[in-house]
Amino acid sequence: MPHIALAALLLALAVQTTPPASDPGKDAPSATPPAASAPADATPAALRRKSFNVDETGLALQGYDPISYLDKSGPKEGKKEFAFVHRGITYRFATAENKAKFEAEPAKYEPPYGGWCAWAVIDGDKVEIDPMNYEVIDGRVYLFYKGWLGNAKKKWDDKLKAEGAKKTVTAADSGWKKLADADKKAFDAEPKGAK
Repeated sequence: MPHIALAALLLALAVQTTPPASDPGKDAPSATPPAASAPADATPAALRRKSFNVDETGLALQGYDPISYLDKSGPKEGKKEFAFVHRGITYRFATAENKAKFEAEPAKYEPPYGGWCAWAVIDGDKVEIDPMNYEVIDGRVYLFYKGWLGNAKKKWDDKLKAEGAKKTVTAADSGWKKLADADKKAFDAEPKGAK
């Protein structure tokens, strides 16, 4: 019994401090725009880097090609020579064609919720993802935690089956808006010149 309580405590702490990682439901969501608290062009690059799941260099998706998630063969690691920085976030691509496709419509291909675990975002948490644990719904790539604490995609899939894709994505969009608003408030409160 103490092991269960300890595991629950560790999970709660991990969800609060570390961001985590599909079979769509009956109801397909309408074309869902990228979730954000402000119009994409109004968000400063520094705030985006603070809100997005990126490494210390600003690299998103642990270097995976965001376009490749939509290929039948699945995600591929991007190459440094096909890197592109979009508003402070660096993406890598497996091919020059994928890079060009992203450059033409970055809002269409950026991962929802800054690349954090879509399931955790519903609860208002930023949790790391496993870049190979994902689901595509309505042309959008949702990413999930998968690790020693479990597989968040399984919970997402259960919610999809019970409530449908539209309701599940709407819940995650709402959670992300709250997180993005909190990030913006914290960013705005930082003294000028702070890093």
